Amino acid sequence: MKIRRKKRQESEVDVSSFSDVAFLLIIFFILTTTFKLIGGQELNIPSGEDGDSEEQKQLTISLTGKEIFYGEDSKSSLTLRQLRVQLADEQLSTKKEEQRMVVLESDENVVYQRYYNVMLAIRDADGIVALIERDTDE
Repeated sequence: MKIRRKKRQESEVDVSSFSDVAFLLIIFFILTTTFKLIGGQELNIPSGEDGDSEEQKQLTISLTGKEIFYGEDSKSSLTLRQLRVQLADEQLSTKKEEQRMVVLESDENVVYQRYYNVMLAIRDADGIVALIERDTDE
């Protein structure tokens, strides 16, 4: 006697409703998502007001490539730590707002992180940043 096996009927799962559920979930997540606001640093940048300007010594920091120069006539470069010491020696927090301005000159090939770190060093010393960008085409 031979045993015959019955052929099983394969059943198929109806997947047409999965796409509807997927779209509903996507819409749900889009509507309920809260986006994180990008925090920045508060910088006190002076307005460009013309007024009676008194002759006063202006602090200048120049950024070229990977070097930092402190002062208009400076020929030796500083590290970021040395710059922080120089700015702390100026005691900008005890001066009037007009005397706390630090001119920051920068070439176009300065790395953003270095530029940002110098701006933070000026801000930490209670200085006010005045920005100047130099063209290297001259």
